[in-house]
Amino acid sequence: MSPWTSTLSSLDFALSIAVIFRSRECLFLTSLGFASYSYLFCRPYDNKYAIQQIEEGHKSLLQRTAFSPLGNDSTTGKNLMPLSLDGKTHPRIITLGGDHTIVLPILRSINSVYGPVSVIHFDSHLDTWKPSVFGGAPSDQAAINHGTYFYWASQEGLIKNGSSIHGAIRTTLSSLEDYKNDDESGFQRIEAREIDTIGTDGIIKKIRETVGNRPVYLSIDIDSIDPAFAPATGTPETGGWSTREMRTILRGLDGLHIVSADIVEVAPAYDTNAELTTMAAADVLFEVLSVMAKTPLGKVAV
Repeated sequence: MSPWTSTLSSLDFALSIAVIFRSRECLFLTSLGFASYSYLFCRPYDNKYAIQQIEEGHKSLLQRTAFSPLGNDSTTGKNLMPLSLDGKTHPRIITLGGDHTIVLPILRSINSVYGPVSVIHFDSHLDTWKPSVFGGAPSDQAAINHGTYFYWASQEGLIKNGSSIHGAIRTTLSSLEDYKNDDESGFQRIEAREIDTIGTDGIIKKIRETVGNRPVYLSIDIDSIDPAFAPATGTPETGGWSTREMRTILRGLDGLHIVSADIVEVAPAYDTNAELTTMAAADVLFEVLSVMAKTPLGKVAV
């Protein structure tokens, strides 16, 4: 058991956990409310089939009956109605992992229940690059990777364009076309250095104004945190946010309709003896769970 998984197993929450085994990488899918375990195995030598398996596994969890009903709105006392297209209450799933490519099959799964959703994406990189720019796309399957998955999600209509936003961006660009393509993919951007001028309150305000009351998917790459605090990741970038700043910003998302989330790109083999990255990821998970648990995924019936 890796340091990442052992830290998570010590958290005292009632969770439904499905583990996706793909070679040496484990992705944990957890939904609030259940106390059960499922295991999904992905083929390590066939990326196309592995992506299909992740989508199908995520859907199998998403289609389960939610642990508890929505209840009433805390302010008005009126009944809450589900935000899903089918009018049912679905579990909310948190995916812990590995390669950020997993977000594409997850968004395909989410789309089957909620339609196009807004996205809050904390990352040092855009991940909306065209395949010809990122990786060169020598094959159709190689065109889908950890730097292009949001490009494909936008092309497939999975993202509600214009109401999605990146945070902690500080990537090196291939050209200004990268930002133009990012705009066309439907994202607004908050650069990491903006925290020096507008602070955490300003960043929270930008995020909330962008996504509004829409259903939103939250994606967190651990490299959004500065490598001084979270070094164990595949593509670290200096100049990021501290763990304290990240946790403050996450708490500022209270009240948003987060339908599901992920925390990815944690690489335990690169961590320090003190397991700094593992601690940071576990604390980020705690904040995401807390925000999701406090806000019912429903709207007041009219």
